[in-house]
This record gives sequence, structure tokens and C-alpha cells, in this order.
Amino acid sequence: MTCVLRISHGTWDTVRRHLRDSDDERGAYLLARAGRWTDPWGTGAVTDLLVTRAIPIPDDALSVQNGVRIEVAAWLTREVLIACFETGLSLVDVHSHPFADDTVRFSGLDVENMRQTHTEFLDRMPAAPPVGVASLVLGQASVAGAYTDPDDGTLRMLDRLVLLGDDDLTEVKLCRF
Repeated sequence: MTCVLRISHGTWDTVRRHLRDSDDERGAYLLARAGRWTDPWGTGAVTDLLVTRAIPIPDDALSVQNGVRIEVAAWLTREVLIACFETGLSLVDVHSHPFADDTVRFSGLDVENMRQTHTEFLDRMPAAPPVGVASLVLGQASVAGAYTDPDDGTLRMLDRLVLLGDDDLTEVKLCRF
């Protein structure tokens, strides 16, 4: 399985600015349309997540926020999950590690949280349209991404992050998670 996340330059810039505008961790939710197909070159299934909306999480919607941890208030997460369920959208949660520079990694707590929340998301969403779930962590000059394979529940590294412009596509280099 391969997973590609596509997002417009403008939306990506908005999310990055929000996340980097603090010495404390910050977060955002990205809502995406998922497409799944078999790669015609025989490399397996592809999940394509096209971001349609970004929701920067305001600091006052965090029940915990410091330089190494955030917790999103339950009411906001609930609203986002309901929106995904009702509209068939996929979810990408994003948070910052303001202490990381050119090599960012998910913490052990991040990985444990992804395993639990990604599984819960996939278990609760309708089977059609296809949905996906992924996570990104941003350092000052780096990004790492992970997704859960909907076929076998395995947490894997995001294969590609592509920024969509009017006249170009830019691939963002991802750190290993």
C-alpha cells in the first residue's frame, strides 16, 4: 500500500505559519477526500488524500499545551469526527515539535496515540466512500508523516507529501518516523 497526501501551497503555508508561530506545540486538522485504486504499474494499492480544508486548532481549544505536548479539547475533536463521518472525509492530524529543526520524528507517545486513534477512526467511519487517516509532525525545517493502512491496520510512513500550485507540483522531503 502506498499513501500520498496532496495539499495546496496556500493551505500548507497557512498551517505551517500557525504551527510555527509559537514556542509551544500547536495542532491542526486537515480534512481530505480519499481515493483508492490499484497502481497500474503493479506496485499495489494507492490511497490518495486530497486536502480540502484545514482547521488550525486555536490555543484556547487545547486542554494541555506546552513545549512538548498538546491535548485537543474533546468538544473540538468530536465536532471534527462528526464532520468526517457525515461527509465521508478523511482526517489528517498535524502537530508541531518546535524543538526539532531539520530532522523531526514522532515521539513514542505520538506513535502510541496514532496506533489507537487511527484504528478507532477507521473502525467508526462508513466503508464508502473510502477514507484514510494520517498524521504529520512539523519541525522548524522538516516534516514526518505516517498513515494507517486500512487493509491490515499497520502504521506506515507516509510515502509522499505533494504541494499543489497553479503551475507546479512540489514534493516535500519527509523524515523517517
